[in-house]
Amino acid sequence: MGLWQNITNAFRTRPVPDPGTAATVTSNTLGDRGRVGKEHAPRYRAWAERSEWIRAAINVRKSQISQSDWEVVKFDPDGPEPNLALMNELKARFNQPNPAQDSWRSFIEPIVEDILVLDAGVIEKERTLNRTLVGLWPVDGAKIKVNAYWAGDPDEPRYFFYRQPLDTPISFRNEDLIYMMESPATYRKVGLSKLETLQMAIESELSGHMYNHRQVTNAAPDGMLDLGQGARPDQVTAFKRYWDAEVAGRGAMAFIGGTKEAKFIPFRGDNREMQFMEWQMYLVRKICAVFGLSPQDIAITDSINRATADIQAEQTEDRGLRPLLGLIQEYLTREVVWDPTYGGPENNLAFRFTRLNLKESLTRAQINERALGRISWKTPNEARRQDGLPPLDGDQYDSLIALSSVGPVSLADVPTAREVMDAKKPAPKAPVPAA
Repeated sequence: MGLWQNITNAFRTRPVPDPGTAATVTSNTLGDRGRVGKEHAPRYRAWAERSEWIRAAINVRKSQISQSDWEVVKFDPDGPEPNLALMNELKARFNQPNPAQDSWRSFIEPIVEDILVLDAGVIEKERTLNRTLVGLWPVDGAKIKVNAYWAGDPDEPRYFFYRQPLDTPISFRNEDLIYMMESPATYRKVGLSKLETLQMAIESELSGHMYNHRQVTNAAPDGMLDLGQGARPDQVTAFKRYWDAEVAGRGAMAFIGGTKEAKFIPFRGDNREMQFMEWQMYLVRKICAVFGLSPQDIAITDSINRATADIQAEQTEDRGLRPLLGLIQEYLTREVVWDPTYGGPENNLAFRFTRLNLKESLTRAQINERALGRISWKTPNEARRQDGLPPLDGDQYDSLIALSSVGPVSLADVPTAREVMDAKKPAPKAPVPAA
């Protein structure tokens, strides 16, 4: 077993984790043989670690994704019935993608963070010598460069892993690496992260924190102390020396004398006068807009009533969460569930977040409910097949069923309007017998 493990490791392409170089800068030019990577990744990750609002937004999305229910289900409701053993095998793969990460949460959260911070969520598909998929490994998106000239050739390397900027890279074919992007474009080969868009807002927010911190920690405010008309120059100098030795902190303080009366002249207004809170909330709202969140998602609940909160929660889900859920489930379906190891698209299976599908199903159900006058439009077995469940035995489950005052009834034999009206007519009276 040990010898075979050593042989397998010798041919393994999975990058070995290197925590000491997690902040390596990668070039974003075409000079490196047409390989394009994420530029300024250390800066974006520093923002994600040091800005409280950015950290809160990322944590909200990470927890929502990792705690969302998911299933491996039938892809085409009208297609062939899927292999239940294969469905269970795929579920086990996502629940324990590799030996180091033994849960869905520990696997997906680092990938979601890289999507939000770098727009580069990367997964390596570990394979054996016979090309069988045996593991899924999150990879540092900052260390991956993309072949800008790749034109679809499956045998040509598309991705390159650089442990160090000047190291010889490890190349990957398209089938061996998943590179998730939220914001692809025709004019660039890598995505545009949310933090790149928020550069000015984040820098302003961090600068505001530094200014506020200095205002609080200074022993004296920034300004000029006027000692008044009776203060001679030598007295001003002596008082300044006393101030510097006994009182002064790190504030900018000047001293003058010889004017009419003693007074303090501030160099700038305090936080209230400068509307620091209003400025900070303006920046936070910009952060929420780009992340698809509402302020209440990151614990800003001023002027929020119950009705407004419900509307904002629904908008947050539609704008931010559902698109990200859809992105992840489409990548995992195409790149993992449809991998040749599991039979390709012919297996008629898909990775689906049940929360996302439930919202879509409820929307369609509300439309159909109004259009059809609250009459059912699916048979029980049709609904079960769409959820990837086996059909029930019995002809009654292949016909429409409606709720009535006496319980569920089959719509296989629906009476006509005339039949209903005739049924409501009183029965004719029996003729009176002759005396």
